[in-house]
Amino acid sequence: MMRLKLDKLLFERRMSANQLSKMTGIRYPTVLDMEKNESRAWSPENLNKIMAALELRDVTELIEYIEDPQ
Repeated sequence: MMRLKLDKLLFERRMSANQLSKMTGIRYPTVLDMEKNESRAWSPENLNKIMAALELRDVTELIEYIEDPQ
């Protein structure tokens, strides 16, 4: 399963979902859902905005793959 590491990234930067929302122009509820990994889909546009705002160079800094427990 794919998941965002947004919660860890925001914690490391001492940044809130609200601050990221203001930086990127992404609606706060959307950022909050992405932070909690409750989003069903991530738009490439939003991922690009987050990558730019957090100054990430590689998508693996934002997204990780975790095997589903069986």
